[in-house]
Amino acid sequence: MPMMLDDNNKQDNRGDAEAVDESVNRRDFLTTNEAAKQLGVSYYTVYEYIREKRLVAEMVSGVYIIPKKAVEEFKAKPTGRTRVRPPSWRVYRAGAQVRGLDIAVQLRAGQQARLREKLRHLLEKQDYLFHGTMQRYVFEDEADPSHIIISLIWKDTELPDESVLDQELDRFKDAFDDVLDWSSARYTQKRAIIHT
Repeated sequence: MPMMLDDNNKQDNRGDAEAVDESVNRRDFLTTNEAAKQLGVSYYTVYEYIREKRLVAEMVSGVYIIPKKAVEEFKAKPTGRTRVRPPSWRVYRAGAQVRGLDIAVQLRAGQQARLREKLRHLLEKQDYLFHGTMQRYVFEDEADPSHIIISLIWKDTELPDESVLDQELDRFKDAFDDVLDWSSARYTQKRAIIHT
C-alpha cells in the first residue's frame, strides 16, 4: 500500500542524479563530467584517476563527486617514460658528429591558429620528415609567439646531400608560405661538440 504524505512531508520525486547535482553545487563538489571538462580529459580518464587514488572522490547515491579544490590542484603525471636521471653527455665514436640547422622565421600576422592547424595536419600525415633527421622541432618563442624556430638535427653520417635538403626545404617552405614569412628567415648551421 503506498505511503500517504501530507504537504509538510512531500516525497522528493527527483532522481538520485538530480538530487546529487543539487547537493554537489551546494557543497563545492563536481560531478565526474564537470571534473573531466575542467581537466580537459574524458570522464573515463577521471574514473581512472579515482580508481588509481590520484583524485579524491566520494560516492553519493551511486554517483562519484569530487571536491572542486582537488580538481583545481590536480596535476596529471607526464605521459610516457619519466626519466629517473638525466641522460649522460657523450660524443659519437668513430668520429660521427651531430649537425643541426635552425631556421628562425616570423609568423604572418593573424596566422597562429592556421599554423597550429597545418602542424596538426603535418603530424597526422607524417609529412616533411627531412631525410635522415634524428630530431625535428618547431618551437615558438614564449615571449613572442610570432617568432618561430624550426630545428632539424642529423647525425652527419645520415645528413643528405645539399641538393636533397634544399628540395625538402623548398617543399616545406611552399607548404607553409601562407603562414610563415620566409623573407624574414635566418638560417644557422650548427655542429655539436658534445650531446646527450
